[in-house]
Amino acid sequence: APKPPRAIPVARPVPPRAPEPEPPFPQIVGCPRCGEKVEPIENRCPFCSKWLVGKPPEPTRAEGAEGDEGDERDDELVWDGPSAAERVARRSPPPAPISPMGVVFFSYGLLLGSLIGLAAYAVANRVTSQAELHGAMLAVGLFDAAITVGALALVWRHAQQPSPGRALVPMWLLALPVLGVLLFLNISYITILRELFSPFGAGQPERTKLTFATIFLICILPAMMEEAFFRQLVLGVFRRSMSLHAAVWLTALLFALAHLANPLGMPYLFVAGAAFGYTRAYGGLSLAVLMHFLHNLAVVYYEAG
Repeated sequence: APKPPRAIPVARPVPPRAPEPEPPFPQIVGCPRCGEKVEPIENRCPFCSKWLVGKPPEPTRAEGAEGDEGDERDDELVWDGPSAAERVARRSPPPAPISPMGVVFFSYGLLLGSLIGLAAYAVANRVTSQAELHGAMLAVGLFDAAITVGALALVWRHAQQPSPGRALVPMWLLALPVLGVLLFLNISYITILRELFSPFGAGQPERTKLTFATIFLICILPAMMEEAFFRQLVLGVFRRSMSLHAAVWLTALLFALAHLANPLGMPYLFVAGAAFGYTRAYGGLSLAVLMHFLHNLAVVYYEAG
């Protein structure tokens, strides 16, 4: 008997494959521009607006914009979407009327000028009494405080820094041990310097008299003014254009150089300035002010004892 013909297979439509689910959006990523570990907002760093995850959208040049076609700077490009909403979400500060970096170095020059003026006044008028010295220090301290407030008012949006986030509590717990290490280094460094210079006729310094004026001028006023200037203004502006570590150590260098009256102490002040900088970054400005105050207070009590 003849075999029945084989059935011709019928092609069946292949159902489309379901799209693979996109990987979960990372909560915390490292920003390659500013070096911060941040939670992206609309794929951008909320601090410096760097595109962090995935491929950025294609930019379109604004009408009438001039310049090279290959120049893809953000200020010459218009991004698709609600740009105003994105700016609010990214918390990107508007362009400052003047250069924030210029404000930093101009105010720093005024700060150094006030310290040089104080030294010149003390030498020219042969200031020896503690009351006269305290009066001159108060005048310089108030002048420097006015410079700090004015500079912060000019570039406040650019001096803001990211929130410490989860590092806040650990940094507050580590603050006391870090302060103990700093005081140990300070006292050891002072002792070594005195031993080195004692054969050359360097006498022991006079004991500091503990008065309210001494504590205010050496502990309270410097802690508030220097932390606001160096760890808020300078560090905040520096972090906009460099990594956190570079900003902390460069700020520490400026902090050390600002102590013109204590040139031998600048190496230690450089280390202390870096410690205060990391304290500000991971523990907030209030913790940096508190550590600076306790540090100076402990040194004053040591010198008076």
